[in-house]
Amino acid sequence: MPTRVLVLGHSFIKRLHRDILNRWYPNLVQHLNLRQAGVIVKLVGLSGGTIDTLLEDEENRVRKAMLRFSPDIVILQIGGNDLDVVTFDMSGYMEKVCQFIGILQTTYLVKKVVLCEIFPRKKLRKKKKICPYVYHYGKHLIDQYFYLSLADHPSVSFWYHKSRLTVMSALQLNLNT
Repeated sequence: MPTRVLVLGHSFIKRLHRDILNRWYPNLVQHLNLRQAGVIVKLVGLSGGTIDTLLEDEENRVRKAMLRFSPDIVILQIGGNDLDVVTFDMSGYMEKVCQFIGILQTTYLVKKVVLCEIFPRKKLRKKKKICPYVYHYGKHLIDQYFYLSLADHPSVSFWYHKSRLTVMSALQLNLNT
């Protein structure tokens, strides 16, 4: 029986899904080239998606995806839209992420949740007028919190994107020489 992976998140995931269907050969990359390895992938992205959007799920998109697809693993890419507002509550955000992970595990019986690093942003929303330094500092604090708090968790893990891993690896190499 194949492992079912749901990639869930904001508009980046939505654009990734659209690009796979419209720009690349869909049968080849539809499951991120993992189908031969026994993995079936589904992408669900919500434009402007925030942790509140996922929790409230007013259109039942998350609920429908969870019930129809029944994933073993959920990869959660969220946070950028939450952080890119003037009235951001960091501790409230982190509590809500933990609450949503709990819902995935208890309501939908997801075996593993992978929480992804918040994407860095070159451009922030002009309407919100948040300082880029505030955004990136908050991103760093949130990522560090989840990285450290999930380090030994058996069913939830934190994943840094490649760029961060490359930087971390380079720093480690420099420290070792």
